[in-house]
Amino acid sequence: MNCCIECFQDTEIRAMISAKDQTGECSFCGSKDVLIYPVDKQTDLSDLISAVISTYEESDVGKPLFQVLLNDWSIFNPLVTCSNKLLEAFCLIIFGDSENSHNVKVRIPRSSTENYGILGGHTWQEFSTNIKNENRFHNGFFKADRLATFLTYAAKRYAKDTLLYRARIWSDNKGFCTKEMGVPPFDKRRSGRVNPEGICALYLSSKEETAISEVRANAFDFVSVGKFRLLKNISIINLSKLNNISPAIYSAGLESLTANISIFRDISEEISKPLRRNDSHLDYLPTQYITEFIKSKGYAGIEFSSTRATSGDNIAVFDESLFKCESVHNFEIEKIEHTYKKL
Repeated sequence: MNCCIECFQDTEIRAMISAKDQTGECSFCGSKDVLIYPVDKQTDLSDLISAVISTYEESDVGKPLFQVLLNDWSIFNPLVTCSNKLLEAFCLIIFGDSENSHNVKVRIPRSSTENYGILGGHTWQEFSTNIKNENRFHNGFFKADRLATFLTYAAKRYAKDTLLYRARIWSDNKGFCTKEMGVPPFDKRRSGRVNPEGICALYLSSKEETAISEVRANAFDFVSVGKFRLLKNISIINLSKLNNISPAIYSAGLESLTANISIFRDISEEISKPLRRNDSHLDYLPTQYITEFIKSKGYAGIEFSSTRATSGDNIAVFDESLFKCESVHNFEIEKIEHTYKKL
């Protein structure tokens, strides 16, 4: 049996399959004339998946192994419906003839989260409650040195002259000029998921349409979009990348990665949430705590996915002088389309 490159999302695993340079038909998703990889014998890929599985322990209160690996890791392609069968095939190689091995209930050992977790064995929710209601500035949950070791895997370089965008809604018939498109003055800087009140953070987007979506403009609003040019090379932390560190490049510390995988996902999801009208400034404290630490390590900002646009990323820069607004275009919003779900 063979799987194929399209069965996987992890870029390192896809590179592993590509390096084998064999084409054929996938036994799982049915793709033809694609790069394939064997799953009916022990391979480097089966060894890697076995190493990931070994970081968990069996537990009656855990979740099925296939559910844990599919939900917690970005190994398999979420758009491919055969991932469960593929994992079952790998488990047959790893565990032998036990056909139900992929259904065994597992959990992350408590010792792993305590010894390697960036929150010292606590969940993101427990950390958030503690920092909002109990210990704001000297939070004993956070283990700074443990997070620092992961940041290099999520670092991203932005080259000089990179163009990014920022939008502002206006109500008169003039719009904003380039000098008005930067961060507000000190007395008007409100709390956000990246910056505490009064602290500078220049929020930018990778695309013009993403920037417009982020300001939550309504139909018939007028919006100014500034084009910002980066004045020097910088390094930022891509939180989406932190949430998708490949086990193939962190194989020497898989226990540590497993202990933090759900926390990294929670951080990435929390910081990507759009601001709501009824939010309290306390709601932003947990992510502000993390971003202030990233800032203290010398990184110029953070990047995170936009949840308000179908594509594009958001970038929050700690020093607005790194960018210069070189032009502004004005727009009128013609139509807003809402999607919704029943609660």
